[in-house]
Amino acid sequence: DGEYRPISEVKIPVSDLGFLMSDVIHDAAHVWKGSFFRLDDHLDRFERSVAGVRMILPYDRAEIVQIMMECLRLSGLRDSLVYLIASRGIPTDSRRDLRTCTNRFIVLAYPFLWYLPPEQMETGAHVVISSLIRIPPESVDPKIKNFNRLDFSRALFEAYDHGSEYPVLLDFEGNITEGRGFNVFALFGGKLVSPERGVLDGMTRRTVMELCAETNVKAGLGNIKPGNLMNADEAFLTSSAGGIMPVTKVDDKVIGNGSPGPLTLRLKDLYWALHENPKYVTPVAYV
Repeated sequence: DGEYRPISEVKIPVSDLGFLMSDVIHDAAHVWKGSFFRLDDHLDRFERSVAGVRMILPYDRAEIVQIMMECLRLSGLRDSLVYLIASRGIPTDSRRDLRTCTNRFIVLAYPFLWYLPPEQMETGAHVVISSLIRIPPESVDPKIKNFNRLDFSRALFEAYDHGSEYPVLLDFEGNITEGRGFNVFALFGGKLVSPERGVLDGMTRRTVMELCAETNVKAGLGNIKPGNLMNADEAFLTSSAGGIMPVTKVDDKVIGNGSPGPLTLRLKDLYWALHENPKYVTPVAYV
């Protein structure tokens, strides 16, 4: 609503359809050592998501960047996860006509979040293949980054019961899709594969594909069955909140020798090196 506040003071009315109907989209860009990573790509995706759910924001792109910069300047955060959120707003008639809503825009700047805690980055994640089916893209397009995540919430509780915090969901054809906030990669016989359908076009996922092209690593999109994932040579997750995160166990099956694989570690190093590359970074104006 045009004001900058500590996150503890940020509020939206309970009558906002973002709360009542999960009618809300978002994007999450990260700041590392005082610079945004792939800011324009995140803004492109956010604009596509806004258009995809037929919202209209009260700010243009330049104004949004200015708001993001000011949030970071006020917070002083040099390593941050910055959320762009658009919610449907409040309808002005009793029938909740979506066309009567004024869409709401919020920016949140958090301290940088490691999706996989640093100690687990050394040992790898334990992934559980959920029995729950991912919401199909014909119903909710996962390329529109949204907070409609009840399927992931249910899958998380199932994973907790199995000693894990990282469930991945299948589609109706029994293919691996994604987890809450991360994409999946698996290495088979020298080729790296990430699920093709039913997943977000993750920015870290995109970066991995570009790194593979530059370093002559065979990589592509395709179908991954649960049995394939369990028998992969290597596996890892990707997210703006943590980058490239090794997987060393799927259900009860140890991946490889139980340690992060050499390709995973190589790509992880290359990924973080890009955070020093002017092509990928946008410095934050703290002064």
